[in-house]
Amino acid sequence: MTGRFKKFSFGPTFIAVSVFIALATLFLLGFEWTQRQALQAQGDQRVDSVTAPSFLLDREYLRFVHQLDLYLNSRTPPPVEELHTRLDILLSKVETVRESPGSALLLENARVAQAVDQMVRFANRAEDALSSDKPDLPGLRDLLLEMQAFTAESLALGNAADLLGSKLLERQTRDLLDQNLQITWLTLAQLLLLSLVAWGLVWRHRVQQREEQALKALNEELRQAQQAAVSANVGKSLFLANMSHELRTPFNGVMGLLGLLAKTPLNPEQSELVKIANDSARHLLQLLNDILDLSALDSGKISLRKEAVHFSSFLRTIEATFQPLARQKNLQFEMHNQLDETLWLESDSTRQRQILFNLINNAIKFTEQGKVSLSVRAVHDAQHTPWLEMVVQDTGIGMDPAALSQLFQRFFQADSSLSRKFTGAGLGLQISLSLARRLGGDITVQSQPGAGSTFTVRMPWVVRQAPDDQVTDQVSAGATSRPDGRVRILVAEDHPVNRKFMSILLQRMGYETRFCENGELAVAALVREDYDLVLMDIHMPVMDGLTATRTIRAMAQPKSEIPIIAITADVLQDARDQAQAAGVTAFIAKPVTQEELEPLIARIVARAAATPSSQVEAASP
Repeated sequence: MTGRFKKFSFGPTFIAVSVFIALATLFLLGFEWTQRQALQAQGDQRVDSVTAPSFLLDREYLRFVHQLDLYLNSRTPPPVEELHTRLDILLSKVETVRESPGSALLLENARVAQAVDQMVRFANRAEDALSSDKPDLPGLRDLLLEMQAFTAESLALGNAADLLGSKLLERQTRDLLDQNLQITWLTLAQLLLLSLVAWGLVWRHRVQQREEQALKALNEELRQAQQAAVSANVGKSLFLANMSHELRTPFNGVMGLLGLLAKTPLNPEQSELVKIANDSARHLLQLLNDILDLSALDSGKISLRKEAVHFSSFLRTIEATFQPLARQKNLQFEMHNQLDETLWLESDSTRQRQILFNLINNAIKFTEQGKVSLSVRAVHDAQHTPWLEMVVQDTGIGMDPAALSQLFQRFFQADSSLSRKFTGAGLGLQISLSLARRLGGDITVQSQPGAGSTFTVRMPWVVRQAPDDQVTDQVSAGATSRPDGRVRILVAEDHPVNRKFMSILLQRMGYETRFCENGELAVAALVREDYDLVLMDIHMPVMDGLTATRTIRAMAQPKSEIPIIAITADVLQDARDQAQAAGVTAFIAKPVTQEELEPLIARIVARAAATPSSQVEAASP
């Protein structure tokens, strides 16, 4: 985390302290183990283990000498068996001295070792003299004299043991004091280390408290920023809705009147001027649509409405739209449809049409001669999954690899110079790719400079059954229940230019119309008279179109079941959702064209006449 608040990291310091404590603990354990070994060795070398064997050896030596003297010089000598017993005890004491761990230090003294060896020799001579049936008395007498002469050396053995014991006691005391001193220093070091660790923990706790306070402050700032962002997003949506309405409302009048003007008798110059004006208006409208779609995609407010689409009919509308555009540039437009005529597929026809319109428009725009084609077929991938494949191919200028790598980026144009020949904002392809992926498909492209481009659109292949309530798009003479057979339409529109355009357009379609300037007047008119259809603008003064729609739906039958087509300059998804929730039968966006409005009115009026009960159609884009 950077900026005003940066999270403090204490990790390396605590790792180092932990390692140091672990090493100190291991050292203490090693020292304690060494001390234990030393104490065990000192136990093996304790004073009594050194002095006792030598003292017993000296005592048994004197006892044997005394017993031997009694055996040789007493008037009543003891039995020879007692002499044997004393000899055996003497030999055992000699072995004890030799094998005792405590006597090892004593035997390091040369004089002591020689004395012990001499005692062993005395014992061996006595054993030899007593081994026969008749003891060797002369030999024993000589041995007695030598052993009596050796008594002083025997006593020296005990003295040497006492002296060694004193030295051992002194050394053990010194070692214990040294070890105690080391333990004291280590204990002090541990206390110091623990004090440092405790201070570090307290300091870390204080730092953590400051961090938590800073984090709380930051979270509060983020919460406020989020609220500000939400408010800004709401403001953005409201701004886009208002801008959409404010721009599309005059567009509706301009393009509508231009369309009506184009169908009047005009001289060639006038026709050319009307065509140029129409082309400019359509170009500006396309830019507006792209910007609104881009904003809706960014905010996630574009929702898809998948339905059963008769794809052959759908493709025929595409062909009918682009054949005239291609002819204007002396290009061929070819349609190759390999789908079954009876096939219905699941798709969002509006978004599917938008994708193809962008691709075919680009193909025609960047092609100066030759042809543009749309090929549609079913294909299978490596996993044998079926896909709907639509290929738009042209013989235009093509693109190099550098342009292809950036083609679907926002605002990218192959020729972005101010003097570029081909105009556009560079949004259509990015929008098309986003829509295709939201529909579960994708778009790929292949191109070479001077050899044209091929755009391939793949969509999921989901077959649907044809809807049961298919109604013809033609309005028969019996499409209304009125005796005169005329269809009466109530139009709620506040803009005078749009009222003029709608009046001319509906009269040309053969409908009887009445106009109101706001929703309140429309509700009042519907209360007084009977109508077959209501064309309801959404944004109006006094009472808006949605409120008027809800008021009409709350009336008694049959007034409440009258079809209502919402006509608005607000084309954002929120507006569509609100209109559908209010109870509109269909939704059409400004600018309105005769090609779009006439079949919609025909279908809804015919359905209303064939279905007396209420049947509200989902809002159509």
